[in-house]
Amino acid sequence: MSGIFFNTIATFVLCVSLIVVLRRLTVAYQLVDRPDLIRKRHTGAVPLCGGIAIFSAFAVSAFVGGWSAALGMNFWLGLAVILLMGVVDDRRPLPAGGRLVMQLAMAIALVGGANIGSLSVGVLFTQHSDLFLPLFFVIGVLFVTGLVNSWNMLDGVDGLAGGTAGVALIWLMIVAIFAGVGDIIAPLQALCVCLCAFLVFNMRGPWRARASIFLGDAGSTALGATIAYVIVLLATKSSAVSFPALLWIVILPITDTLSLIVRRIMHGRSPMSADRWHFHHLLLDYGFTPAAATNTLVVISFICGGIGFAGIKAGVPAEMMAAGLLIPIALHTAFVLAATGYFSKTWLHRGSNFDLYREAARLPVAATAATEPRAIQAPSEE
Repeated sequence: MSGIFFNTIATFVLCVSLIVVLRRLTVAYQLVDRPDLIRKRHTGAVPLCGGIAIFSAFAVSAFVGGWSAALGMNFWLGLAVILLMGVVDDRRPLPAGGRLVMQLAMAIALVGGANIGSLSVGVLFTQHSDLFLPLFFVIGVLFVTGLVNSWNMLDGVDGLAGGTAGVALIWLMIVAIFAGVGDIIAPLQALCVCLCAFLVFNMRGPWRARASIFLGDAGSTALGATIAYVIVLLATKSSAVSFPALLWIVILPITDTLSLIVRRIMHGRSPMSADRWHFHHLLLDYGFTPAAATNTLVVISFICGGIGFAGIKAGVPAEMMAAGLLIPIALHTAFVLAATGYFSKTWLHRGSNFDLYREAARLPVAATAATEPRAIQAPSEE
């Protein structure tokens, strides 16, 4: 017990120390996020060192603690690729196509290191696992790639990506303990500690009016990749843990990403284009403060994760857990339709903004600054 306590404190202190040092270095090397008055409403240049600090401390903890082999060499190679690509993208944006190719390659490396043939997705597939092996592999690659981008898209309000990742890791730890997959508990615990250290600098609260550092693309994409990989490991190492049940833990970013892709395509835009149509942006435009929006979505994520674990503990069939996912998807869709005025000619309680929202939706992001609803132009949303 004393060893666990010492490792926890040491990891926390190491991550905080790295953040303090890297915060100065990233400013010196211009690895910062600057406001653009369209999507990014924060004040001043904010260092993008969160992800580098989190995963540097995580790696040191892994190799010093002797549990690096629990995740496999394929994980560390994939993590290095996604982190490096994220740092480069933070410094100078990369083409969307090039990023996607690299993400797919990383996902293939991660899924290739798991026993994907034993993926627990339901009775029908389990009985014919050899037949469905290629399908399982494709599902795994698409899932990892999708969650990488989902967590990147989720990183739009102070504390949101880190807070929801922390909740997901806690539920995954609980599932691992329940399923007896003890070798991945130490990595999950270490990453949780690193996230807590990061959130001290990133989450709004009585001690901090706004974030002093951001995750950056390196941090958000690496978190998505790690969480996706752990889910694949759990769903392949224990028959008691079904893949659909684990999807409940990450259903919030998945649903929001799918919703964004559909809405962008419907408006004739690229699915990878940037905008302010995310779930958290809709909450902000409804009148939530950034802290309230973050706390609301973290609580929703916690509840969904609890439902997933309850299903695992109760032995609910994978097919029923998969069908149940339609409920949060339907609720999210209903909120988006109401928030964007499809249920009425008002955008929630800001009726005068509905026509402006529809007009802005037809324009490129860079051209919407003057036509966005007044609520969207609030100055302190990040």
